[in-house]
Amino acid sequence: MCENRVGYWFTRSNGTSKEYFVRCGNTDPYGGRAVCDACAGDAGKRAEIERAEASIRADNAASRAAGWGDW
Repeated sequence: MCENRVGYWFTRSNGTSKEYFVRCGNTDPYGGRAVCDACAGDAGKRAEIERAEASIRADNAASRAAGWGDW
């Protein structure tokens, strides 16, 4: 991906909020992929992301079929 950072806001138990940043392409706090606005708006980057996600899904399916990996 790129060097941009994506911000995520979290509210603490005391009611204050804090913004955390994740580099574009890395795992976001919710387990998905963090994608900045620039990459999300680029058709080539979106296709690259979908190819990577499809590869991950295929790898996980093969691992499950072999009795390994995430369930």
